Amino acid sequence: KSTFASGLSLPGWPAFDGAGNLFVTESFGDIGDILRFTPSGTQSTFATGQYFAGLNFDSVGDLFAAISGPTALNGGIVYYSPDGTVHTFYQSFVGPDLALTAGGVYVTSGDTIFVVPLSPSPPIVSFATGLDGPLSLAFDSAGNLFVFESGSGSILKFAPDATKGTFASGFAGNAYFAFEPVTEKLRNLSARGLVGTGDEVLIGGFIVGGSALRNNAVVARAIGPSLAQSGIANPLSDPILEIFDTSGSTVAVNDNWQDFQQAQITATGLAPTDPNESAIFTVLPAGAYTAVVRGVGDTTGVALVEVYSVAQ
Repeated sequence: KSTFASGLSLPGWPAFDGAGNLFVTESFGDIGDILRFTPSGTQSTFATGQYFAGLNFDSVGDLFAAISGPTALNGGIVYYSPDGTVHTFYQSFVGPDLALTAGGVYVTSGDTIFVVPLSPSPPIVSFATGLDGPLSLAFDSAGNLFVFESGSGSILKFAPDATKGTFASGFAGNAYFAFEPVTEKLRNLSARGLVGTGDEVLIGGFIVGGSALRNNAVVARAIGPSLAQSGIANPLSDPILEIFDTSGSTVAVNDNWQDFQQAQITATGLAPTDPNESAIFTVLPAGAYTAVVRGVGDTTGVALVEVYSVAQ
């Protein structure tokens, strides 16, 4: 047993980001803060000026928070971008806690857990009702929802189909919990092959995950001439790169990377070394995509297609 942090004012509702930083609410009557602790325990203030309750991160690093108090009399949900910019998500009373999956934001209200969809069109639905003071929510990696019930002093476990069981019992007082996430994110994709003419192109399929609220930045590259420096015979002298979505629509096209987005691509540290090579910086919603490499003027040769996930 050891003390990680002390001297806090009514701390509650913890949440971990993907880098192992711990975020905790702190309240001062009707107002409060969100504090950020690094894994070594260094403390800073991430957000302030609201009465914050439940906290939870989505898969791309946005921090969702339930709010209430004098500055939000009707309550609601906001989310913070990693740089601290705040956005309104839902303007109605919820509380005190929330948890996220790809299917929506799960929130407590009275004796019920509701699901608020990430997209505004589906209706809000009830996931479980008749609970005795649901206080804290957290999902595990298998999609099971854990709920602390303050009235019974128990931790309930709900399977994805809402089947309920008791995970642990006999707790006194209030309990707040969070699962520390295991970061599992595709960082890059690469494939090398011979680029011919017609349908004999080089194709790299990739899937972008993440939240429906925030898109994902990627850099795609088609490398040809510089492969000669690695001893590759017959490199493609002038590749052209195209990205398509699942409908077959063209997302972006590039021939020579310096002709377009040169500053953005250079800033990522992923600029090709040859001006005849191709690169595209783009921000994509979650979904499946295809990167296609051809030779300009039906030229042929060996090429490399790469897709990188980059910070926005």
